[in-house]
Amino acid sequence: MRYSLMPSTRTTPHYGVLLLVLLILFVVAPLLPAERAGYGVELFFDLVLVTGAYSAAWQSRHRFPFLAVTAVTLAMRWTDMALDHSAFSIASIALVFLWVVYAITLIVAALFRMEKVNANAILGAIVAYVLAAVAFATAFQLIELFQPGSFTGLPTGGVQREVESALLYFSFICITTMGFGEIVPVSELARSSVALEGAFGTLYLAVMIARLVGLQSAAKADASPSPSDG
Repeated sequence: MRYSLMPSTRTTPHYGVLLLVLLILFVVAPLLPAERAGYGVELFFDLVLVTGAYSAAWQSRHRFPFLAVTAVTLAMRWTDMALDHSAFSIASIALVFLWVVYAITLIVAALFRMEKVNANAILGAIVAYVLAAVAFATAFQLIELFQPGSFTGLPTGGVQREVESALLYFSFICITTMGFGEIVPVSELARSSVALEGAFGTLYLAVMIARLVGLQSAAKADASPSPSDG
């Protein structure tokens, strides 16, 4: 029997590991000391990229393109860490946005190909929802970099990690439509992006719940005996 570090192209990977890594990142990152937060958060985020690449690599058509995007994203993020230049920062954020959107596309496509609901399908739906918040957070970062002052209430002092953390928090507030109001979009592009995220979050939940419930109902109907069988 042959073994490989790559997952089987015939078996859907378990999204629980990716979800666990994402949750650890969100919980641990704020607890890291300020002097170590940069590299600590980067290592955890790199683990998210690697885990996500492994989860999506089972789809043979997208295996190598997605792994290539992951490798380029990792290289650019560490280049940005080493050189700390605005051009590399923009490229790094843009690549993360591309990677997250690609990952969401692969996960959602896999979910819609599933013929029955199981724990892995539910975890995949949650992962896609969380990654969507990350994608919008990176979009907000790009907006703030190109149009400074697009969001009010962000941390001041020039610490990019604090701004990234604040925008990620803001993104989760938007996608869940909680609307606490500490951070406010003021530019036209920021406002439209925030409105788009709120609409996406609502529609995603409605569509995904309908899909999962429909699959479960169909599975029960198939499992129940027909009147002719009696």
